[in-house]
Amino acid sequence: MLHNHRTSRATLVPFIQVLSLVLVFAMPVVWGAHVYTSTPAHYERVVVRDGDTIWALVARRATPGSDVAEAAYNVAQVNHLKPQSRLQAGQVLLIPR
Repeated sequence: MLHNHRTSRATLVPFIQVLSLVLVFAMPVVWGAHVYTSTPAHYERVVVRDGDTIWALVARRATPGSDVAEAAYNVAQVNHLKPQSRLQAGQVLLIPR
């Protein structure tokens, strides 16, 4: 009489599956950390005076040939300003160099 006897063998398949999942989720985290810390930003602190606008502040500091509209947009983003926001005298703005 033949007996079907099952032997329990540990396989590498579950280990490989777990290792694959760890790599799939860990690698973007490791790579992403280097992308955001590689270029530190430098800002100039500017105190707003009566009548100042973002456009005027950026235009005074713009280099010839630079896009003032894009720079003004960046200043608004950095300082969390909405399009309808009005600048107040004494307010401090960060302007990227």
